[in-house]
Amino acid sequence: MESNVTVRGIIVNQLFENVFQPIYCLPNLELVGYESLLRCPFVPNPEELFLYASERGNVYNLDIASIVNSLKEFSAFFNSVCSYNVFLSLNVYPYTIEMPFFPQVMNQLVKNASLFHQQVILEINELEKMENLEKVLNNIYLLKEQGFLIALDDLGKGDYSLQLLIELAPNVIKIDRSLAKNLSKDAKKQRDVSSIVRLFGKNTKIVLEGIETEEDFHCAKLLGVSYGQGYYLGKPKKLNVEIV
Repeated sequence: MESNVTVRGIIVNQLFENVFQPIYCLPNLELVGYESLLRCPFVPNPEELFLYASERGNVYNLDIASIVNSLKEFSAFFNSVCSYNVFLSLNVYPYTIEMPFFPQVMNQLVKNASLFHQQVILEINELEKMENLEKVLNNIYLLKEQGFLIALDDLGKGDYSLQLLIELAPNVIKIDRSLAKNLSKDAKKQRDVSSIVRLFGKNTKIVLEGIETEEDFHCAKLLGVSYGQGYYLGKPKKLNVEIV
């Protein structure tokens, strides 16, 4: 991170942008949604920016700034093309979710953006590292009551317990991209993905991230994965008429 730039400066002056990566239904290649991803020219890796923000107590403010911008851009574009069946997936850190007022803040932000709560997926990772898991789970319950969908990110990367998965009861499970890489050539990865689909696919939408080749795309379909995203299907871009 450049020495003359601070996290607060990035937030206040909005020295960042959000790009949107498409998510498809694999059996028929129907576009079903987009994941919003934060990009900042001063920090090439968004994870480094959030780590830097965490060290300075600015994770919540950075999360909210990204969410506000994502909702604004998504709403302006999709309301203009009259598409209400496409969802928006927002990355949210557990620290942000555990804030007592977060469900109320999200409720108001979505109303301000003229979106349906059911269009918005809150994508959570790093839950296994949380000290205040009970607070997070309580707020997730409130968010679900409002109509938001909850996604658990990076399954296959973090050390998630079965008990945590049961308590969270996510609407969406996103399989980590590490399992998508060379999926068509790796029997162990195929067994892992198949097991996840078999265990959770009946009541939960399964999304495989990081699909980058035609071979891995077809393999994911054969394994019963319903949804996917990755460079083979579409790169993250600014929302405009070219990417719908």
